[in-house]
Parts: sequence; C-alpha cells; structure tokens
Amino acid sequence: MGVDGSGKSTLINKIKKKNKIKYFHLRPYFFLSDKRTVNKNPHQKKKPHTKLFNFVRLLIWLFMYNFFFYVYLKNSKKLIIFDRYAHDILIDPVRYRFNLSKKLTKKILSFFPEPHLWVILNVKAKTAYKRKKEISLKENIRQSNEYLKFAKTRKNSIVIKTNNNINKSVSVLFKKINKYHV
Repeated sequence: MGVDGSGKSTLINKIKKKNKIKYFHLRPYFFLSDKRTVNKNPHQKKKPHTKLFNFVRLLIWLFMYNFFFYVYLKNSKKLIIFDRYAHDILIDPVRYRFNLSKKLTKKILSFFPEPHLWVILNVKAKTAYKRKKEISLKENIRQSNEYLKFAKTRKNSIVIKTNNNINKSVSVLFKKINKYHV
C-alpha cells in the first residue's frame, strides 16, 4: 500500500523478475480478468456512488476476498501480492467514489482476511508527486500520513522508504517476506 508514486508497481515488477507470484490490483478476480486501466485522474470531480451501492460492493468484495483466500491459500505456495487492498478505501475514499461512514467501513473491513504482511511504501511527498501527478501534493501528504497511521495499527506491518534505491527496497522486503512466507 502507498500513495500514487510511492513505487508499488516498480517494486512488484522487480519482484516478478525474481519470483513467481500471484498478483492482484485491489481485489481478486475469479471469472473475468482484470481489464481496468490506469486511472490518470482518480480524484476527478465525480459524485460518490450511493451508500447502498458502496455497501453492496464492499460485501461483494468481502465474499471475493474470503473465498479467494480460503480456496487459493489452501492449494498454493505462491507469493500473493496485492497492489492496493480493500483497506485503501479508508485512506482514499474519493478514488473509489466511496461514501460509507468510516465506522461502518472499518467494521466490514474487520471481516476481510488479513495479509501475512502489510507493506506500506513511504516516500517523500514531493518525490511521489514528481513521479506521478495523479493526486495533488497536498492530498499526497495527507494520504502518506494516513498510510503511516494505518501501519501503526497493524502488528504485522512494515514501512519501507522508497525515495531512492529500488534494489535496497526489494532487499528489505524479501527479508520480511521470507520470515512470513512458508
């Protein structure tokens, strides 16, 4: 997890070169492949979806995540990496046009499977903004702070600084992954 420009895709691509992984963006897909494209303007002025739509969507995601983890983790030794996770909704609700209360959202998210390791990528806001101008610098700073707060609420989280050397970030990450990956 991390802000736009924190290095999620770069880090994942580096890992893919060295390891066989199962990769998902935000959520598992079962019957259809993920056909989404990069959203160059995730904070464009669009109305949020209705509360009912968001409630149903989150429940569908809950089913998908739990079903995926139940079925796939039983039968796989592959490393599974998510580029974003359902909990990103708490940090960037505008991106997902999401408007349920934070309290209700947190309650529903508490039923989602927890990853073995939460990886939060932390980068200087100006560096992230230079890499990707998808969100404003002010929003980048706000989200960075929210991701760090989120990391503090999870006992199995690691914060990796991704300002410069990608190989160092990969090395730090693999030390932690090897601790959790069976």
